[in-house]
Amino acid sequence: MKNFVISVMIILLCNKASMCPGILSEDQQFITGYWTGKINTGTMSFTFTFKFWIDDESLKATLDSPEQELKNIPVDEIIFQDDSIKLNVGAILRKYHAVIDRKSNVMNGMYIRNGQINFPLVLRKTESVAILKRPQLPVKPYPYFEEEVLFFNENDGNKLAGTLTIPKGDGPFPAVILISGSGAQDRDESSFGHKPFLVIADYLTRNGISVFRYDDRGVGKSSGDHLQATTEINSEDVIAAFRFLQSRNELNPNKIGLIGHSEGSIIAAIAANKSSHIAYIVLLGAPGLSIEENLYLQNAMIRRAEGISDDIIEQYNSLQRSVFSIIKEELNDSIASEKLRAAYTFNRYQFLSMEQKNSIDERINSLLLTPYFRDIIKCNPAEILKKVQCPVLAIAGEKDLQAPSKQNLSEIDKALKSGNNKNYKLFELPEINHMMQTCRKGTISEYPEIEETVSPLVLKIISEWILT
Repeated sequence: MKNFVISVMIILLCNKASMCPGILSEDQQFITGYWTGKINTGTMSFTFTFKFWIDDESLKATLDSPEQELKNIPVDEIIFQDDSIKLNVGAILRKYHAVIDRKSNVMNGMYIRNGQINFPLVLRKTESVAILKRPQLPVKPYPYFEEEVLFFNENDGNKLAGTLTIPKGDGPFPAVILISGSGAQDRDESSFGHKPFLVIADYLTRNGISVFRYDDRGVGKSSGDHLQATTEINSEDVIAAFRFLQSRNELNPNKIGLIGHSEGSIIAAIAANKSSHIAYIVLLGAPGLSIEENLYLQNAMIRRAEGISDDIIEQYNSLQRSVFSIIKEELNDSIASEKLRAAYTFNRYQFLSMEQKNSIDERINSLLLTPYFRDIIKCNPAEILKKVQCPVLAIAGEKDLQAPSKQNLSEIDKALKSGNNKNYKLFELPEINHMMQTCRKGTISEYPEIEETVSPLVLKIISEWILT
C-alpha cells in the first residue's frame, strides 16, 4: 500500500529567447512562485507544489508532495515552447506536459508515468507550498526525554536505529515497543503526511509509559533490506529491542510490552512466543485470518467501496489466486517468474510494450518473489496466536477494509481461547479504519484526507489498559 511514491526531478533547458547569459526570459519571470495541483489516480490523490525562483540569473525550483513525504526535491530541467511547458523526469520515466494560461495563472496538462499512463494534472499559482493539516503531531519541546538509539540483532549483526522517549519523574517506568505494519516503514510509520507512531509515542509517554520505536530494515538509519527479512527475522529484531530496553535503569524490566499494527501484530505475537518476559501485546488492525484470505477480502471490500463492479472484483481475485498459488508452490524463482508473467498478462506477455513488460517484471522480482512476500503469503496468524500466553489487547476498526474487523476479531478470539489464554480484551470500534483514524468510508483514498492521525479513543484504551 505504501506505496505509490513519485519522486520528480525536472531538467532546465532554455528556449531561444533565454539563451543569452544574464538575461531572463518572460517565461522564467512569469513562472516564479508556487504552483500547486493534485493527481487523482482513481484510488488516491496526491498533491504537488512546485516552487520556482531566480538565483544567480537562472531559474531554480523544488518540489513538495506532502502525502508522499517529499519535501524540497531539487528541480533541474524545464522546457518552454510558446505557451507550453514540458517537465522531463528521465530518471524515473516521468513527464509533465502542459499549456500555460497566463491570464488565469494555470498550467493545464498531463502527468505521464512510464511513458504510457496519463493522469490529468492542473497546476495553479498559489501563495505558498501545500501543507497538510495534522493537528495531533506533537511540537517540541516535549515534556519528556527523547533519545536517539542504535541497537543490533545479534543473530546477523544488523544495525537498527530508533527513538526512545522516557517520562520525566521517578521511574522505573513501564515501556512498550512499537512494531510497524507491511512495507518498509520508518520509526514514525509515516504515510500520507501522518506519523501515527509519533502520535502514539507522544501520548503514551505523556501518560507515564516509555516508548521505543525504530526504523525497519533498510529504512532511515537502519541497515539491511526489508524485503529480505521474514516475519521470523523481524521478530528477532523485536527481541533485540526488548533486551535493550531491559538494560535501561529508567525502565521496569518486568513491564515491557509490544504494540503491533497490522502485519506488525503478527511479529509481536511471534516475539511474545519467544520470550516469556514480554509483559503483554497490543494488536491494532490485526489479521486473524490468513494473510492470503485477508488479501482477497481487502481487494473485494476496498474496490467495492470505490464503486468497482463485482465482476471486476472477481476477475482480480481470480488473478490473485493464480499469483499466490504460483508463489506458494513454485520454489524455483526463474520458473515462478515465467509463470507469474503469464498469469499477470493472461498469456499476452509477448504482445506488451517494453514499458509494460518492465513494470510487470519489476513487481515480480522486487516484491512477489522476495523472501518477505514468499513468507508472509503463507502466514496464518491464528496458529501463532494460539501459543500466546501473555495478556492481549486487540483493537479493530469497524470500517477497516484492509483487515476486516468482524472476520479477523472472530479468528483472534478463537485462537486465544483455543490456547487457553484467559487474559485478553477485544474491541471493535465504530467509525474507525485500518489506520485507527475516525473515518466515514474506511477507504485507503480517505486516509490522507483525514486530519486526525490516531483516534483519541484508541489512544485512551491503549494507555489505560497498559497502566492497569
